[in-house]
This record gives sequence, C-alpha cells and structure tokens, in this order.
Amino acid sequence: MLKEERQALILNKLHASGKVVVSQLAVELNVSEDTIRRDLLDLDQKGQVKRVFGGALPLEQPVINYFDRETTEVELKQRLAEKALGFLEQDQLVAIDGSSTNLQLAKNIPSTLRLTVLTNSYSIAHALSMKEQVSVILLGGRLLKESLMSVGEVAAAQADLYHPDLCFVGVYAIHPEYGMTIPYPDEVSLKRRLIENSNRVISLVSPIKLNTVSRYRVCGIEAFTTLVTENVPEEIAGSYRNRGLDVF
Repeated sequence: MLKEERQALILNKLHASGKVVVSQLAVELNVSEDTIRRDLLDLDQKGQVKRVFGGALPLEQPVINYFDRETTEVELKQRLAEKALGFLEQDQLVAIDGSSTNLQLAKNIPSTLRLTVLTNSYSIAHALSMKEQVSVILLGGRLLKESLMSVGEVAAAQADLYHPDLCFVGVYAIHPEYGMTIPYPDEVSLKRRLIENSNRVISLVSPIKLNTVSRYRVCGIEAFTTLVTENVPEEIAGSYRNRGLDVF
C-alpha cells in the first residue's frame, strides 16, 4: 500500500470514529507502529490531524471570517434553527451566544413568543430588536470587531448575574472525549460562564464540527444537554448519547 493510500485510510477512520490509536492502526493496516507514528506526524505537520499520546484526533475545519460564515451553509443553519425552536417556551430567560447558526435561530424566533434573551452578539441583538415580545439584555465588555461580539472578563462577570433557563452556545469543535474547544482564547471565559449558569445547554451543530478538536478547552461534554444536528451516522451520534446527551 502506498503512503498516500495509507494516510487517506487513516483520515477516513479518524473522521468516522473521532480518534485513531497507533497500535490498532498498525494491526489493521499490517504495518509497524513506527510507520503509523510517522504517518501521523506527517498528517499533523500538514494540519490534517492533531497528534496526541498513542494516536490522533481530527482537527476542526479551517476558521473563516464570521461575516463569511453568515453566508455559508445558510439552509442547513435555518433547518437546525427551526428544529431548535421547539425548546423555547413563553417567559423563559434564554442565553444565545454569538455564532452564525445562533443568528439564524434569533431571526426565526416567532414574534408572538415572549422571551428575555441574554446575548453577547450585536448581530443577534439587532435581529431580536425586531421582535416586539422579546426583551434583550446585551452583555458589554471588549468588542471582538471581526465578529461583533463582546468577549473577555467584563462580559463574563456580567453573565454571572443571570441564570438562564436555556443556553444556546455556538460551537467551533466538539468531541465526546475532549469536550468543546475553540480557536480563540478571548471567548473561553464568557462561554464557560454562560454554560455553567444555565439549566439546559443546547448547541446547533453542523455535522462537520462533530468529533473535532481545536486549541482552547471550554468545558467537558457533560456540560451539554442537547445537540441539534442532522445526517449524522448512528455510530457518531451514539458516542454522544452514551455520554448522556440528547441528539436530534
């Protein structure tokens, strides 16, 4: 088997199961463990996997500009948003973390639904300003200009004043063993506070973000209660259900 073929098989196994183990790959591909380690090193240097002790994990998809994300996978995000509307009830306090998928959720909230929404996203606050029955609490702090979101310790401290019924948190990468990770350290503290303070934590997740990892850890998978996604193989969905999450 050529090196390129072997590495393609490794990547396929990685994205199907969420991780690969050196010893198992060596047996399955009938090569030495040193060969597999060299393959994983090569893939790591190419930015295709994240090496860990004894194996490797899938990397998140390349991070693109927030405003570009608003115009990508719009139909998928709208479908996820429509599924998530079923969790909303009258008179709830709902935290909606800044993300392009959560923006679609905000846009689709019925005008007749009476809510108080806590958010750090100026785009989400603007969308909700059109809803007569929705009261908006906008968290302050340092402005992350490239995404029009408040981040940092000031915003996190303000979030501590509230205990939402629901929290819709934006996800960059999520893994059943390594939890939720993100590429930007400035967002960690606020996301963590919103998650910790909420009764129920829901995420609208594109399938390509499942079983991936990024640089900075926000929380373990046990902090989530529900994932809203679609077209996910049962093997992958089951790995989250086995950790106590509902997967829709």
